[in-house]
Amino acid sequence: MRRNIRFKQRSIKRRAVFTVFFVLAAIIAFILLVAISSLTNADKLMKKDGEAVPPYATNRFSSFRSVSFTSGGGQIPLKGWLVETRVTPPRATLIIVHQQGSNRLPYGLATTSLYTQLTKAGFQILAFDLRHSGESGGEMSSFGYAEAEDVRMALEWVIRNTSQNPIVFYGFGSGTTAIFRMMDQLKKEVASEMVDIISETVPAPENSLSAIEIKKRISAIIVDSPARDSDEFIKTAVHEDGNKLFFWLKNTTPYAVRMSIGNSERIDHFAEFTTLTLPVMVFGHEIDSILPVSAYRPMIDERLRLHPAWTSVFEAEGSGHLSSYTDDPEEYTEALLEFLQKWFPKN
Repeated sequence: MRRNIRFKQRSIKRRAVFTVFFVLAAIIAFILLVAISSLTNADKLMKKDGEAVPPYATNRFSSFRSVSFTSGGGQIPLKGWLVETRVTPPRATLIIVHQQGSNRLPYGLATTSLYTQLTKAGFQILAFDLRHSGESGGEMSSFGYAEAEDVRMALEWVIRNTSQNPIVFYGFGSGTTAIFRMMDQLKKEVASEMVDIISETVPAPENSLSAIEIKKRISAIIVDSPARDSDEFIKTAVHEDGNKLFFWLKNTTPYAVRMSIGNSERIDHFAEFTTLTLPVMVFGHEIDSILPVSAYRPMIDERLRLHPAWTSVFEAEGSGHLSSYTDDPEEYTEALLEFLQKWFPKN
């Protein structure tokens, strides 16, 4: 009898150990599945080829020149155009920062008409391809995370190679978060430089541009279909893939993207955007068709509350994403030129 009891006890223990082992193995397997699928999905999204630059697009410009500079520590060649104006000096230089999967013409060939209107009004334009886009190099793009460096290099190219006129950033979709991220990094550099100036400890390297002077040149920001952080654009890209079986990818892929570029820091640009003491123009629709309302509406409303005199908003009727220009090019262009002419009047 006792032997039977002991045998049953051993059997119960074995089953318990086996159950625990099975549960742990299942958990580990699920964790591995989540990690591998997230990294695989991130890799697919980041290496997805963007749109090619339309051939002969420059035939529509009266004057332009091809430009090139590098990012990624000098390892990634970036290419673009400086679309010139006949007004001397230009009223301002606009730096175009396109969305993930696009190129220097965010609205395709229709963008050339917009650029032409801007140059006629006296504004010159640096339109360039971010990494892994258009004609630029680079093995992957990252929805604005690594592209912040590309934006910084474009800014420094303009400062070094054009006249001392004001600079305006003009971002689209995930390009807006690349601008915000660069601005956040620049603000930290300015603070560090101020400490160095006060303590008089660190001399500036030769031929380097001062972060303080760089920041002074940025005179306005224009954003089309913005969001408060890059992860929102990654989540929408995952959602558009429509893989419902791997339900976790929407939340894990953004982290995998950040890990892939060696940066796990997620930054919410709400405060940066709403408190920025520069003229800001916002384009979009009444309802963004791909971004959740929480990703854009609160920061636009807060911006209007804090800086109503410095903020202009153009919202096309209904829903859409990055289509407010193509939906109504005349009204869009009129609103854009009104904003620019207000803050950068003719001499």
